[in-house]
Amino acid sequence: MSEIEKFAGWFHQDFGVIMGDTKIAADLYLQSLNKNQRNILAAEIIKLLSQYPGKDYKGLKKAWFRLGAQWWDQSFLPNFLIKLSENSL
Repeated sequence: MSEIEKFAGWFHQDFGVIMGDTKIAADLYLQSLNKNQRNILAAEIIKLLSQYPGKDYKGLKKAWFRLGAQWWDQSFLPNFLIKLSENSL
């Protein structure tokens, strides 16, 4: 399983009930990774974003769900993924 699949899987069907705050939960996940895992995740996010550019994020959302996610926070996740790719974690 790739790092991005593991990250997407973090956003499971009960994510909103269990975690509540998307940013806090995403930050917790990232803190659990070592530097090598973060670098791999950043590279995979860069690749994902290059495959699904666009301003409405419809393709990105579909790809996110294909990676194993079941939660999409339109107000946070697209920009968070972009930020992660730009900062290389």
